[in-house]
Amino acid sequence: MDQHASVVETLLSRAEIPIIDLSHMGTADAPCKSTVRRVAAQLNRAMSEKGLALLVNHGISDDKLRAVYDAFDNFCDLPEDVKNTFRRTSPCNHGYVPPGTERFSSECVEEMRHAFNICWLDRNLPDAEVQGFQAVVTTLAQDFQKLAALLLRALASSLDLQAEYFLDSHRNMFQEGNESCMRLLYYPPFGAPPTPGVTRCGEHSDYGTFTLLAQDCEGGLEVQTSSHRWGRVGHLPGSILVNTGELLASWTNNKYPALRHRVVVPEQPKIRSKARHSIAFFVHPGNDTPITPIQCQVTEAEHCTTNNCIVKNSKSNHPKQNTIYTAYQHLQMRFRETYAS
Repeated sequence: MDQHASVVETLLSRAEIPIIDLSHMGTADAPCKSTVRRVAAQLNRAMSEKGLALLVNHGISDDKLRAVYDAFDNFCDLPEDVKNTFRRTSPCNHGYVPPGTERFSSECVEEMRHAFNICWLDRNLPDAEVQGFQAVVTTLAQDFQKLAALLLRALASSLDLQAEYFLDSHRNMFQEGNESCMRLLYYPPFGAPPTPGVTRCGEHSDYGTFTLLAQDCEGGLEVQTSSHRWGRVGHLPGSILVNTGELLASWTNNKYPALRHRVVVPEQPKIRSKARHSIAFFVHPGNDTPITPIQCQVTEAEHCTTNNCIVKNSKSNHPKQNTIYTAYQHLQMRFRETYAS
């Protein structure tokens, strides 16, 4: 591909990303069983072969997304000392994360983005500083939560498990004891090519069960394909991307492997000079949930080569004995890596 071409070839333009229509799926409490079965079959193929899919007719309006993009823009315009009163303080994940604080890849010197991690809807939000912030964020978070519940039901069906299998361990989102997080992201524009080592988001896989991602434009999101090459995703207006996380990979013995992805600074000046907004909803089970592999059919091609949440215990006299991490332990381990100075 000519990197200087005006038109960027993407996985979407090559029809290499599955598109799943969620029309008539119902709700998590009153699902349409035939639609759930159809979506489950599509998720099974998409998650095992690609690690991602684009969801359409998902029930989350563009108006609600734009309202949150605008609210976060207003927050980012606040003086630094005001923004810093809302900074994320470890081990709590809730709060503002300034550019350059996180580093997902050791190959990157600096990752340029503003982020606000929303783990609670009733505290530590800049509602006095940004009028209406809490209201628009809460409305959108509740919609993401409903969509996640539907997908958890479909995922269980895709693995021939009881309908409530994943729902039971994911019921307390945005409450104590669950680390699910809606992350607001703003990537500033680049007028000139960045200096070496500066990017928007380094290579990584997400830490939880799965992630729902909304974005306002094509801003450099790339995923690692099954051939271990990087491909630009592209942008389908009105869609939400779902991708696999590390806990789901461990639960399924890597039948649904965690998707590695990154956000690069686009080489095309027209795209690079635009800011990018996105909202990621990281779906996590309850903190005390042990991540033990479920019994599911894994083909030879999908055979597990790594397992992110079950590790050998080097202190054990039995080399085959494993230590089982809970969801919270796994997440804190990953946070220590991400925020290491």
